[in-house]
Amino acid sequence: MGSSEATHEAIRVTLIGMGIDIALGLAKIIGGIFTQSFALIADGIHSLTDAATDILVIVVPRVANAEADAEHPNGHGRFETLGTIAMGMVFFAIAGILLYEATKRLLVLESLPTPAIGGIALALLSVAAKEWIFHYAMRTAKKLNSSLLKANAWHSRSDAFSSIAVLIGLLAAQQGYPWMDTVAAMLVALIIARIGWELCADSLRELVDTAVPKERQHQIEACILSIEGIRAITKLRSRFSGGKLILEIRLLVDPRITVSEGHQLGETASLAVRGSCSNVADVIVHIDPFTHAADKEAPHPDCELPDRVSVLKLIRLQWHDLLSDDDIENMDLHYLEHGIEIELTLAQTEIPPRLLLEMEEAVRSLGYIAGVRIYRKLYESPRPHPES
Repeated sequence: MGSSEATHEAIRVTLIGMGIDIALGLAKIIGGIFTQSFALIADGIHSLTDAATDILVIVVPRVANAEADAEHPNGHGRFETLGTIAMGMVFFAIAGILLYEATKRLLVLESLPTPAIGGIALALLSVAAKEWIFHYAMRTAKKLNSSLLKANAWHSRSDAFSSIAVLIGLLAAQQGYPWMDTVAAMLVALIIARIGWELCADSLRELVDTAVPKERQHQIEACILSIEGIRAITKLRSRFSGGKLILEIRLLVDPRITVSEGHQLGETASLAVRGSCSNVADVIVHIDPFTHAADKEAPHPDCELPDRVSVLKLIRLQWHDLLSDDDIENMDLHYLEHGIEIELTLAQTEIPPRLLLEMEEAVRSLGYIAGVRIYRKLYESPRPHPES
């Protein structure tokens, strides 16, 4: 599912839930006033707050699912994380308000009214409606892998829990315990506060770039190391952004392979990880020669060796009397642990043995040269006759 489809699906689910929240909220507030149930009124305010937080779910995905741009090259997924934290803070605010109001009511027990029995029907309706919203939103959240939709689904579940508490309080009030209506409101507040903490904690772990669990990290490593040509993994960094996994991997490969082959191994590793792991947004692969595996802290040997321009200049100087530039078809340098190895392809199809010996002697004075491999053309395509 594309980002545009995901956004429309999230908005559709949220609008349905918001409409039900508004209807339930108004019904419970009006019903609570008529039945004299403080818990039912508080529960209605909670439902209206649900509708207010639904706005976050509508606005934030539009930003979070936007394509990467110059100012946000890694995408906008963290906006969803911030939205989830904001929703968690709303939970805390709701819990604080309910606890404060409930405490004030418990200080005047003798004046607490007994709620009318009609509030029970409203509480039952609220439980059924909010539980349906929870399951509907959670199915969509799992399909889209949206942490914000999951947060909103749990918000609906918290409202269902609060309605259950209200139902219990109303039933107890009918049995001669009117203060249970207020205790039910306090229980609702504690439930909401706990869910708010869980939402904020999960999102904060994402904001501080917490890595994937060890078990999943081992699965990713096993997937990569199963690819022929990859010798080892020296670093695997992982983090989440908007619920999506971002990986940075350093791979060791044979130092003699070409740049294009190393790039192909990196692409193969990236595709393998995406195929075996769900919820992967990006895989950043760095390719290193296997000579870098010896000591991660010590400077790499090739850092102390001369660069390509300097090496070619010195080698051409050594072979100045033996070869011309036209004689050299191609020259590759392999920076190995014990020095630089030269792969030389000569343009001529026949190479006199004496020339090879003289070339070898000429580069022996360069102490960093670990070896020379010389190749020749097997054949040269015949040139077309001018008259043909």
